[in-house]
Amino acid sequence: MIDTIALARHYANLTPEERFRLILAAGARGDEAERDRLVSTGQRITLSIQDHAPYAHAFEELSFLLFIELLEEAARYLEAFARADDVHDVIGESDEEGVDEGEEEEAALVEEEGLDATEGEESEAKQEEKPAEHETGTRSAWERYLDLALAAGYVLQTKADGWKLFCERLTIPPFALWESLPGYDRLQRALKLTENAAFVAEGFVRWLNTIRPAGEPERTAPPLTVEGMTADVEKVFRQRVEWWSG
Repeated sequence: MIDTIALARHYANLTPEERFRLILAAGARGDEAERDRLVSTGQRITLSIQDHAPYAHAFEELSFLLFIELLEEAARYLEAFARADDVHDVIGESDEEGVDEGEEEEAALVEEEGLDATEGEESEAKQEEKPAEHETGTRSAWERYLDLALAAGYVLQTKADGWKLFCERLTIPPFALWESLPGYDRLQRALKLTENAAFVAEGFVRWLNTIRPAGEPERTAPPLTVEGMTADVEKVFRQRVEWWSG
């Protein structure tokens, strides 16, 4: 059995690159104690950067994280439409066979996006799409997937608009760092599609109410809004600026 305490005595002799590699390896296997010991034995170095650099680093970090998040939302959105098309081709619009299909995807969207909140602000409506509501009947699998696609479109559009508003307030082009990245064109096509095929705030709330668990109160406002997204991005940006500022 390896004596980790004995090994720790030699950590100070590691090169910076060796320590870096061991820190990542310890983190990957979930050994936080080992990772922390490795980090604590590292030597301090002094760097000098221009005063605007913390803002530049923070924005670059946040920009790429948001790009990845929006790509994932775009993939979910387009996949839901593809599933709706597949189900429609197999069982048609009104066939109630397989009505449970889509429930897992609905639950996953609600859970992953943290949409269990009951408060929020309404965002401006951009089109007239409404969810297929069946208060006295059962939605078919096709209707479930179509509603899921429109809901995913709302999430994608709202997050993108929140990022654009954040950048607008900083007078920074929102997509400047993304234009040369793989997936940018696909993201733009998905965002273009949301202009005509996504729930508006009111429709999104109605959809959430159709899938809410029994006993939960009805929502009156969407838990995800443009202003709310912008505020979250702003908060993280300022935290990263502070971190980079030392």
